Amino acid sequence: MAVESEPRSRHRALRLLVLLALAAVTALWFNHKGESELPVYLTGALRALDGAEIYRTDDLKPFTYPPFFALPFVPLALLDEFWHRPVWALVNFGLLWFVLRALHRFVAEWLPAPRQRIVAWALIAALAGRHLSAIFENQSHDLLVLACVVAAGLRWARDRAASAGAWAGLGAACKATPALFGVLFVLQMRWRAVLLAGVVGGGATLLPDLVTPRRDGRLWAHAWVATMVTSVRPGESADLQGTWSAGSILNQSLAGTVYRLTTPAPVGNSSPWVIDACLVDLPPDARRHAVLGAQLLVLLCVAWCARRAATRDVAAAALPMVRLAQVAAVGCGMVLLSPMSSKSHFGVLVLPAALAATLLVRGCRDLALFALAIGVFVCGTLSTKGLLGSARGNWLLAHGSVTATALFALLLAWRAQRLWRCQA
Repeated sequence: MAVESEPRSRHRALRLLVLLALAAVTALWFNHKGESELPVYLTGALRALDGAEIYRTDDLKPFTYPPFFALPFVPLALLDEFWHRPVWALVNFGLLWFVLRALHRFVAEWLPAPRQRIVAWALIAALAGRHLSAIFENQSHDLLVLACVVAAGLRWARDRAASAGAWAGLGAACKATPALFGVLFVLQMRWRAVLLAGVVGGGATLLPDLVTPRRDGRLWAHAWVATMVTSVRPGESADLQGTWSAGSILNQSLAGTVYRLTTPAPVGNSSPWVIDACLVDLPPDARRHAVLGAQLLVLLCVAWCARRAATRDVAAAALPMVRLAQVAAVGCGMVLLSPMSSKSHFGVLVLPAALAATLLVRGCRDLALFALAIGVFVCGTLSTKGLLGSARGNWLLAHGSVTATALFALLLAWRAQRLWRCQA
């Protein structure tokens, strides 16, 4: 036994050293990055701790998230400024490791050979690596949300609906878009999941009022809704003075892309984030109808994947992957239906990428699946500024390259679900 365990212990030690080295490199890279989103979260946390207003549209970069999202950054904000970036880097590295490790354990059940797993992860990296790296480039909070979505998704895949609802509720308290899990839970008539999502999400949203109450006695949630949520109009790109710009190329939601494709850039515009991508100039009402129509189609696709019939008469061996496809569709819907989705929000595309990669490595030769995977790769990975340069990359962003990637990924999740049902 000692002889057999020695190579295994050496392998574990080597893996630990590699992880520590990667964590150190990540921390150093974070520490030398330029402008990032981290100061936004730290400022919000310090103001919340003091009971001061955190929703200020006159800030250079306002805090726009639900009030609960200020709390995880309080311990970091209390540290000396020197430690902010390296500690946040290590937190992000740990979250990414949790996400990838959890997905690896799940996918490995359908890929028994080590070589198959290596090829599958190479495909996943090719399809979704760009969107995960964007989180690190912006030093954003999105891995916290992604960890909640993946945890909810894997528990849903294992038919643990209650805990899936709890994780989804926590994600919705961090960023409202995981509330789209409610469509899945309701259509599947999993009322415990609905209940747990509401209890955990509502409790987390009200928690700041208990631990860091406002000086003026208002609820934090009320201030968030009054300042940020009410500024969003159905069928329109997010637009709030000092916070969001309707025509910004950084908004890759459906609403943002449709706005740019149907609205000429203002005359005399000097912002590098506003590029004229107008293909057809539509009046406001027609543009709003176009956005609502596109959003309705996306919502119907998500609902189709989430319907009860999708998990009916499916062999037990294939059911977890069919359920994961439902969550992948919800993840794509989150970024497409949001009034504001920046590039760092699209890390959820790792879920449809994992579904497709597992099918392809298992020998699936479906032409539609392959074509959709190529669409995700071309619109996503091959459109990066690192390959094309800033000017071409921004031009593609203005025309909705990341939005198109998410649309291909949504169809990829739908097709993968259908194929996994056939695998049974």
